[in-house]
Amino acid sequence: MSDNQIAPQSGGTDMTLIAYICYAAAFITGITAIVGVVIAYMDRDATRGTWKESHNTWLIRTFWLGVAGSVIGMLLIPLLGLGFLVLLGLAIWYIVRLVKGWMAFDKKQPIAKPDDLLFG
Repeated sequence: MSDNQIAPQSGGTDMTLIAYICYAAAFITGITAIVGVVIAYMDRDATRGTWKESHNTWLIRTFWLGVAGSVIGMLLIPLLGLGFLVLLGLAIWYIVRLVKGWMAFDKKQPIAKPDDLLFG
């Protein structure tokens, strides 16, 4: 290898981990989950057939179900605050899914049921 060539990096950046971090940061920023879901969609082909594929499916599903739940919660706020209960439940659901997914990711294990509505 000549002096002006750069040696390839071993390992590289783990995009699935970055997506999880973006989802976690969404509690503070409120918007980084969008970045996370874009990363999950972009990383989907690269992880196809690996244990990480289920994590990208999990993250994508978490995002879209979270958006749907947020819309329902916001629409129900005028009904005696019922929407606040929906949003609180949604926040707990989001945290559980994020923690469960991150723990499986840390153990390098796939999500058993990435398409599951609740907690896989």
